[in-house]
Amino acid sequence: MPPSQAPDNQSPKPRKNKSWDTLKTRANAGASIAALFIFLAGCGAAIGYYYAQSKKSPAQPQSTIQTLSSQDIERLNEIGANLGSAGQKLNVGADALFRGKADVTGDLTVGGRLNANGPVTLSQLNITGNTAASGLNVGSNLNVTGNTTFGGTLTVNKLTTVNSNLNVSGNASVGALSATSIAVRSITISGPLTISHLVSQGTVPSAAALSVGGGGTVSISGNDTTGQVDVNTGSGPGSALAQVTFRAAYSGTVHVQLTPLTADAATSGYYVIPNGGSGFQVHAVNPPPGKTLQFDYLVMQ
Repeated sequence: MPPSQAPDNQSPKPRKNKSWDTLKTRANAGASIAALFIFLAGCGAAIGYYYAQSKKSPAQPQSTIQTLSSQDIERLNEIGANLGSAGQKLNVGADALFRGKADVTGDLTVGGRLNANGPVTLSQLNITGNTAASGLNVGSNLNVTGNTTFGGTLTVNKLTTVNSNLNVSGNASVGALSATSIAVRSITISGPLTISHLVSQGTVPSAAALSVGGGGTVSISGNDTTGQVDVNTGSGPGSALAQVTFRAAYSGTVHVQLTPLTADAATSGYYVIPNGGSGFQVHAVNPPPGKTLQFDYLVMQ
C-alpha cells in the first residue's frame, strides 16, 4: 500500500464556519449590553419615583367630628370615676369640642394658650408671672401683694386693697380714696380742695433772740408750716425781736401770717420780714419791756 493512502476507516473533519461564530459572539455581547441598560433604567425609574414621593407634602388630615353613640355614653357613665388609673394618661390627638359643661376636679395644666370667648368665673386667681389683660372685671376684692404697674388710666369705683407698692405711670381716677396715710413729695390740685382737718407735721424749726432787751428770751414750737413763737422782752427791747429758721428751706420766698395771742402782742405794732425761703423775722414797732408776746404763724409759698 502506498504510504500516502489514508486508511478507509478515517472520515474527513468538518470545516468550521468563522462568520457564524463571529455573529453569535456579537449577539451575545449586544444582549448583555441591552440587559444592563434595562437594569439601569429600571433602577433610575425606581429612584426617581421614591425621590418624587419624598418631596410631596404630607396629606393634611381631614377634620371630622365623631359623635358618640348612646351605647358609648352609657358605657362611659358605667365606668364613671374608674376610667383608667392614676398612673395612666389619656392622650387625645384630635381636637375636642365640649358642647356642655366640663368639670375638672383635679389640677388643670394648659401647655399652650387659654382662649376664652365668653366670661370666665374664678373663685381665686393666683398669677406668678406676667399677665396682660385687655379687659379685667373683678366682682369681689382684688388683693395685690406684689408691685403693680398701670401704664394707662386706673379707675377705682369701690374698695381696692394694695398690701405692697402701687406704681401708676399714667392717670388715676378714684371716686373715693380712703388711706391711713399718704406720703407725697408734691401735689397739684386744679380744682377745689375740701379738707375737714388740716394737720401739719415736721421737725421744730430753730428760733434765735435778736433785740429782745436785757434778760429777754425767745422760744418756738411747731414745724416749718405752722407753730407758735413766744418772745419774752427784757429791758429796752428793739424792733427786731426773733429770727426763725426752717429745718427744710422752701424753694422760693415764703408768705408768713402772724396772729397775736396776747394783748401786749396785739398792741406792739408787730410785722414780719421773710428771709427768702429759709425763714422769717418777727419785728414790732413799739415792743413793751418785760412782757410776753405770743404769736401764731402760718407759712405758705
